[in-house]
Amino acid sequence: MRVYTTGVFDILHRGHLNILTQAAALGELVVGIMTDHGVEATKGSRPILSLEEREAQVRSLPFVAQVIHYTDPDQRANYAAVYPDIVVQGDDWLFSADRSAALAYLREKGVRLVLLPRTAGISTSEIRNRVARSGRRDEQFLRDRLKMVAVDQLRIFEAFDEDKVQRLVAKIRTEGVFFNPVSIVREMIVIDGANRFESLRRLGARYAPCIVYDYSEIDLLGNVHYLKDGRKTRLSEFAREQGEKIEFPRRTPAEIRAAAESGQLIPNGETFHRVPQSVIRLPIPLAALSAATPFDLAAALDERINDGKIRYFQSGVYVCDEW
Repeated sequence: MRVYTTGVFDILHRGHLNILTQAAALGELVVGIMTDHGVEATKGSRPILSLEEREAQVRSLPFVAQVIHYTDPDQRANYAAVYPDIVVQGDDWLFSADRSAALAYLREKGVRLVLLPRTAGISTSEIRNRVARSGRRDEQFLRDRLKMVAVDQLRIFEAFDEDKVQRLVAKIRTEGVFFNPVSIVREMIVIDGANRFESLRRLGARYAPCIVYDYSEIDLLGNVHYLKDGRKTRLSEFAREQGEKIEFPRRTPAEIRAAAESGQLIPNGETFHRVPQSVIRLPIPLAALSAATPFDLAAALDERINDGKIRYFQSGVYVCDEW
């Protein structure tokens, strides 16, 4: 069987490899790579890597039998030249342009079309954003956004998971330390960390370390869960994307505010607030959170920044300990 797939393949990543390996499993794989001129004409900008560099990446894969170039998104001439039995594309291919002529050709010639699901969470654009952020250290973000907030000022919009809360309470009580700040918006609504927040309340904390965001900075998504062998993982928690896929509806900030105000909470884990930067592993003694006066978070941050104890990840995650 002869298999044909196409793409730009600028900065080869996991999403590309998922498509290419699955296509190669169907037969002898021929890959069409769009030329620099074609990319500029269709996307409005040239790719980061030249055609020669992109071709070298794809040719280096041992399961690729042949590489060709194309400029026109209309693939009918290439279909006629390659003469594939199967054409493989990502499932967004049908909607990225007018594919009616190509579909008619494939039906007429009896060529099988296979659409594979796009790999969530990775794209060339996302990698570009990582690179743009990689040179930043953003100490000012930490100083501006990390705050100690009175627990009784905060509201929740989603229910907590009782099993997780019980485990967190036991862990925090045993270690005597609270690590991961709670994410909130300026309306004092907890948008990520309902289980951590409930754990702090049960442990008698008066204050909670919080990262404060504006809703305009946040992508508010419907979460995706995966069930496999009785185990559930979430897209918002770096799920492995294996097993039964369960998608939840996308909520709006107005719905989040309404849930927080009414007390009719959204089930735990159905929403995904994707934030531009996040902070993890910031240790604060539980006793300090239970004290009558708030913990001096600004001084603790300055000490860690000055001592080089914060790691700045390309993904916008700042790890605030000295591992």
